[in-house]
Amino acid sequence: MIRRYAAATLIALGCLLGLTSIAAPAPTSTAEAAPAGLVWQIDGPKGRVYIAGSMHLLRRDRPALPPAIEAAYREAESLVMEIDADAVDEQQTAALMLRTASFADGRSLPLVTGPERWQIVRTLLAKAQVPEPFAASLEPWGVTILLTTIEYARSGFDPELGVEKQLQQRAARDKKDIGGLETAEFQLSLLDSLPLDEQLQLLDLTLAELDEMPSMVDELYAAWRSGDVRRLDEFLLAGYRETPKLYDDLVDRRNRNWVPQVKALLERGEDTLVVVGALHLVGERGLIALLEREGLQPRPYRP
Repeated sequence: MIRRYAAATLIALGCLLGLTSIAAPAPTSTAEAAPAGLVWQIDGPKGRVYIAGSMHLLRRDRPALPPAIEAAYREAESLVMEIDADAVDEQQTAALMLRTASFADGRSLPLVTGPERWQIVRTLLAKAQVPEPFAASLEPWGVTILLTTIEYARSGFDPELGVEKQLQQRAARDKKDIGGLETAEFQLSLLDSLPLDEQLQLLDLTLAELDEMPSMVDELYAAWRSGDVRRLDEFLLAGYRETPKLYDDLVDRRNRNWVPQVKALLERGEDTLVVVGALHLVGERGLIALLEREGLQPRPYRP
């Protein structure tokens, strides 16, 4: 079975990776698919919330946002993303990410991965001209992000063109308020707290499919742009159904944290666009399904 972890990793691991990344030195919800974009709307007592599923990196040759996201942004008076991008100093966050992703107890990646797995990793990184001592200092989750980021770049994706990056720039220009559901520190602590066996599992599943990643990301990108919920559910959740603990730690816990925050936004006297990774919106434990269970009525946004 194609697990499609590599293609989904940047979506699972959050908006932070669309803002900055580690760099080497030198069953489906009952909601229907929204047309031309992955966006739902919920009407509350005082305001409306639009919820859009994003890709944190977009293709260089197709950087335009889907029409439904464009329209929801125009309607909204404020923007809420996984992380408040205005509060992120990219240089400081990159340094924090590198520090968090590196071993601080004397261990090394070759030591914890074992010789066979390390040989595969070092071969891949050598092709990308990543210095071996740098890679050896990273924890398994850190090198997983690094490898996946490299493959996305090779496939034509650019974090500077991601949904959040584009919307942040527009909101600043349009003087719309920007908020965040989480902090960069929280996202990094979540990754860093993964037990070693889960980190190695994530790395193994990613290594197993890197060769197929170019075709995978093209398929994922097409499904996302068209708002094909069923295809995204199948594509993004297949691997996590085989590893439910990883899904619990990286996705479900955060979805549940966001439910009360979305409900609070509905009490505000303005319309808000909430933007989270597409993985968070699909499946029976996705944010849309959880909001439905709270008695709310998310429906596809049709501009």
